[in-house]
Amino acid sequence: MSMNGSRAFALASVPAAAGLAWQQYRRAVRAVDGHPALAPELPGSRGQIHTGWGSVAYRVVAGDPHRPALVLVHGWGKTADSAWWPVIAGCERTMVAVDLPGHGYSRLEEPFSFQLAAEAVERAMVHAGVERPVLVGHSMGGPVALTILRRMGDEAFSGLVALATSAYWVRPRLRVMMAVAPYAMAPRSPFLIHNERAEFRLAPELADHIAWAYTRRPPRLLLDETALALRRFDARDWTDLSLPSTTWVIATRDGVLAPEHQLISARHFEAEVVEVDAQHSMVVQAPEAVLGILEGFGAGSLVA
Repeated sequence: MSMNGSRAFALASVPAAAGLAWQQYRRAVRAVDGHPALAPELPGSRGQIHTGWGSVAYRVVAGDPHRPALVLVHGWGKTADSAWWPVIAGCERTMVAVDLPGHGYSRLEEPFSFQLAAEAVERAMVHAGVERPVLVGHSMGGPVALTILRRMGDEAFSGLVALATSAYWVRPRLRVMMAVAPYAMAPRSPFLIHNERAEFRLAPELADHIAWAYTRRPPRLLLDETALALRRFDARDWTDLSLPSTTWVIATRDGVLAPEHQLISARHFEAEVVEVDAQHSMVVQAPEAVLGILEGFGAGSLVA
């Protein structure tokens, strides 16, 4: 075939390839839509606090009064319930799960920042009446947790558990990833549909709850603002940051945040390291391992 013929064939193939990709996407959407979005039944009650910039919503669950409460800080594109429902449903400790500003039932009337997120968590802690809790942050919740510790001081907490997260998000690969993330992770995007189906395959018995969690994603503007905050985040040079007893939990098959990157952060803070055989969404993919870590925190050695 001549060069011109090859070029003509390639050009003619583009519409066919695009049509095939569209058909595959539509099949994937139908497969996702075939699962009813069923919210799990969760214990506890909701609290709401009005602020000058919006409002803070949280869920509080009463548990063992003899151990410090857990304050749960969700990750990017999640809410308190959609991120933590396996923990909320199965953990015996007192828990306060916070909707970050603009997420879930919390409202935000100005641009998102980690400082506002830290303020929201502090307000929820005070309103719920928990003292010296264990701070737990997953993914973007890690930077929020570090900002909270910088704001309140390590003496305000009994410990920190960091799940699949990092002290810095400014590496070139992450900067590019977070720049395109609001597009890739927008509702009904091919990437998001692919992720949802992958989670269905990993936990088919939880498919209806997983489908519900994907309906709880925040609007596109907030995804843009939180991705921008992440691209600028780097806590490695915070000389005024001191951490309480800390466990850094690494997702060994993480495709969002490389396990090596997570380990660098753990070593930077001289944290105890626990590895979990899971991808980035470890709370849903490996709930028993995460529950074991959270239930056992402060009670001796941790085994995932």
